[in-house]
Amino acid sequence: MLKFPAPFQANIFVCTHKRPDGHPKPCCADRGGPQLREELKGMVQERGLDMKVKVISCGCIGACDQGPVAIQFPDKEIMMAITRDDLPTILDGLDK
Repeated sequence: MLKFPAPFQANIFVCTHKRPDGHPKPCCADRGGPQLREELKGMVQERGLDMKVKVISCGCIGACDQGPVAIQFPDKEIMMAITRDDLPTILDGLDK
């Protein structure tokens, strides 16, 4: 195993998990998770944060009823029921 310091000051994992059609539990993919991830990635580039912040697609974080969901490290914050209006706030403070 090789270990190196993480190259990004923050990693934001956005759930894009898709459950099979007809599944009784909701999923972030059906609630706009993939679109929010793409928009957040674009905002990272627009703000010039691409060398500081990495936006990553991930599977289920476990808060399906509150989706779309994301989690940010190293702050260990879970964000639930994310909307497009929340995206700037997610990045605020990461550009310092």
